[in-house]
Amino acid sequence: MIITLDNGTLRLTVNPDVGGAVVRFDRLTEHGPEPVMRPGSEDESDPNRLAMYPLVPWSNRIGGGGFAWRGQFNSLEPNLPGEALPIHGDGWQRAWQVVEQDDVQLRLGLRSSHQPPFDYRAELSYCLEANALEVRLAITHLGDTPALYGLGLHPWFPRSAEVRLEASAEGVWEVDSAQLPTEWRRLDAADPWNFVLPAPLPSDRIDNLFSGWGGRAVLRWPERGMALGVYANTSRYLLFSPGSEADFFCFEPVSHDVDAYHFDDPQRHGLVELGKGERHLMCCRFCLAGQ
Repeated sequence: MIITLDNGTLRLTVNPDVGGAVVRFDRLTEHGPEPVMRPGSEDESDPNRLAMYPLVPWSNRIGGGGFAWRGQFNSLEPNLPGEALPIHGDGWQRAWQVVEQDDVQLRLGLRSSHQPPFDYRAELSYCLEANALEVRLAITHLGDTPALYGLGLHPWFPRSAEVRLEASAEGVWEVDSAQLPTEWRRLDAADPWNFVLPAPLPSDRIDNLFSGWGGRAVLRWPERGMALGVYANTSRYLLFSPGSEADFFCFEPVSHDVDAYHFDDPQRHGLVELGKGERHLMCCRFCLAGQ
């Protein structure tokens, strides 16, 4: 099922059956639709080949075959071919139900309990407002035993030689060969990964989490005369690109550090413990502007 939202300035195409993912997010010009996020195909069944999908009930990878919490070890299996570790939870791999829709907004729901201790109901809403797309992702815990949750969004953007990123952060996590965090380093003014001012993306591969983010970023494509502001109620983002040869990059607002379940204090690293009936909400706005 494909659902299209259109406010005359922006157009959003969503496939609830494929992880509630955005297929395309376009600005409408006199020359036709122009992609803001990397465009996908309406018949594509792999969310990683689409424009954006939700991360729920956690973001990125979890090591160690699972994690312990409150004296209970919770086993987790890998869920993506080619990935040795479980990644991004299950929301992006499940069909969502349409709860409500009109011309400019869509609300989806998901009920999941097959990955203990995660027993939850999720809500995902997309809303077009003038030059902005607002996305709200919420989770409510339904299990009797409290559980740790995290949220995030995984947008894919067109990469060009001219693209610039502005996203101030205090530091970045180094990773090992499994992409799990090893050491946090503070970003100084000379660091090539310091995006406090607009800067080009690294030419080599990057798949690292930045913390101490103020919740504001600007992506600029000077050759297209386009800029996109990203505003989120999170203090972390993950930047991913295979390198300069790729035609995409990912700027992912997320609520917690990678593999936060294995830190001594997971909640200090962004995870939220929810008791039965408690809710956690993430909001993000993608605001389009000219250069």
